[in-house]
Amino acid sequence: MKKAEIIKYLKSKYKAQKFDSAWEFILKDDDEGELAIIPNLSGTPKRQQLLALPSLNLPWHKQLDLQLFQGKDGFVRPFFVGKQYRYYSESGIVEEEHIDMMIEYCFEWFKQQIQPEPVALDMKKHYEQITGFPPAGWQPKHILACVLKGDVEKLQSYLDAFKRGDRMEFIPMIQQEYFERAIPLAEKYRSGELVSPVRF
Repeated sequence: MKKAEIIKYLKSKYKAQKFDSAWEFILKDDDEGELAIIPNLSGTPKRQQLLALPSLNLPWHKQLDLQLFQGKDGFVRPFFVGKQYRYYSESGIVEEEHIDMMIEYCFEWFKQQIQPEPVALDMKKHYEQITGFPPAGWQPKHILACVLKGDVEKLQSYLDAFKRGDRMEFIPMIQQEYFERAIPLAEKYRSGELVSPVRF
């Protein structure tokens, strides 16, 4: 198969959106969460490799991300981005059945990642450190984790630093207004008015 044929096959089954030259397909979007993939094809015509980058989001994360960061055109960062799926077919040619296998793998990955333990471990890790790799994904999740934890003091210390002109370790995309929106929400989680969907 050619890449265009893979895209056409996936478009016949799933909702698609294009980002620059990459196509993203929404395999699932319901109360449990959202699963998306960006497929690709590499190798030679006789030795093709099917690639896919899976990502997922959780309903509570999407809602909180939009509240805090108010992404342009409703953009929300994924909660998890998986490792790239790679598949070489025995014949060397990618067929529709191989795409179906890739989809099945991505659904299995989704089921594993949305369990309470991996979600809690991820939030704990992001809560404990201001920055990690990549910072554009890490730092917004750190702020979000502070909100769910009700850590008003930490968020206030960040806001105070920004007001003094000290950005600490935060990258340019992190704006002062994020902390201004985060603090009232964190107060609600601390008081019990809002209940965190994840314990960490």
